Amino acid sequence: MRAELTASQVAPGAVLELEGLPFTVVGTLHFDMDGVRWTEHCIESESGRPEWLSIRPRGGVTVVHWTSRNDLDGAPGGELLELDGRTWERSGSGTVGYTARGHTGTGRSGSCDFVEYADRDGLLVFESFDGGVWETSVGRLVDRALVRSYREVAGG
Repeated sequence: MRAELTASQVAPGAVLELEGLPFTVVGTLHFDMDGVRWTEHCIESESGRPEWLSIRPRGGVTVVHWTSRNDLDGAPGGELLELDGRTWERSGSGTVGYTARGHTGTGRSGSCDFVEYADRDGLLVFESFDGGVWETSVGRLVDRALVRSYREVAGG
């Protein structure tokens, strides 16, 4: 059965359709920062390249599709960053606790330091899991209606 995205339907093993393309959820990170909770799902397409989909409780449900920027290294900068001809403004930072299920490339639980930047078209985040190297990803907002989850219906 195909259904509109709800956070409870997305977990390792689920199949998602993101803007018409199929992905499999291979891992999930559950974040908690002082009672604010959200999830990020490691998703793979047929190419096997991991990407991320976060479901955030910001003014309703916000869905962000993240692509890793393995070509970038180093720690986050100041209040403004220039990248790819775009100016990014720092929008938040902190340390968040996490627990993991499935294949995420992290430990089973721990902490993640993050620094997030935004521009009018998307997000840029630097993350360091458990004191490791900084990883950089670029995110774009996705219309929640363009993400579908597939699951079996009992008896179907």
